Amino acid sequence: MINALIRNVTPGELAQVVDLYLTARNDMLIRNGAQVGPVTAEDRAGNTAGYQHILQTGIMRVAEVDGQVSGVALAIVRDGHWFLSGFWVHPAMQGQGIGGPLLRTVWEEGAARGARTYSVWASSDKTALASYMKLGMLPWYQLVKFGGPVAAKPRVPVGYETEDLPLSTAVAIDERVRGTGREMDHLWWQLSPEMRGSLVTYDGRPVGYFYRRGGAIGPVAWLEPADAEGVLGLAVRQAAAEAGEISLIAPGAVQTAIRMALGAGLKLTGFSHFLTTAPAGMPDRYLPSGPLLY
Repeated sequence: MINALIRNVTPGELAQVVDLYLTARNDMLIRNGAQVGPVTAEDRAGNTAGYQHILQTGIMRVAEVDGQVSGVALAIVRDGHWFLSGFWVHPAMQGQGIGGPLLRTVWEEGAARGARTYSVWASSDKTALASYMKLGMLPWYQLVKFGGPVAAKPRVPVGYETEDLPLSTAVAIDERVRGTGREMDHLWWQLSPEMRGSLVTYDGRPVGYFYRRGGAIGPVAWLEPADAEGVLGLAVRQAAAEAGEISLIAPGAVQTAIRMALGAGLKLTGFSHFLTTAPAGMPDRYLPSGPLLY
């Protein structure tokens, strides 16, 4: 076993940390039979921006071995909800006792910051899944990813319309649906030049919101089950109008989104797992943004 130094990340190390993430992520994908393409400048820039946001608003620790960053774990804490945004060990260092202490350090810092529930978006990597379950995060539902061109536009019930998304309204919706307003995350999304947010109204009252980046849809939230079809339908239609292909990730609890994706002709492109120590919010009224912020 290797005795690694676990410490905070310095801002100057962010590029090195992103390189570690991309290397470990691609290794994990290959080991699980996925096709991996070259890392693009856009991919690197997007991940760097996301990691910078976590560095400023969350928890980020690295494991250093012989002066090299060999592992990283990062998480956010929002109103008592801890979410593991990333946990990666360099392929050459895996299985040598680095990951467990690194993960526990980020977990314990979450507790110090008032975390009451802990959750993670996990791949199908058995070693990682076992580590999460040993900490008490147990499988809650699958996350299924769909993508491709829209062959048939989904139905949108009469009365649902979109307008600009005010920050305060997005926060208020998330306070009900997610159990945390996470204003800092909405502000980050709204300041991103690539993200576009829309408020969905019905008969003039706010009922939900959605974001999209190119053809990628998420996060999406709606206040009542009856509003799912209107909010999701508008999200798919607008994303399709702005990009040749779209993608979305639906929790297993959101069967309206799964049926809509299949009805629109999207293909199932992958799946992952959501694990948690306890349910929070209303998971049947939400599509996540991705594994960084959920």
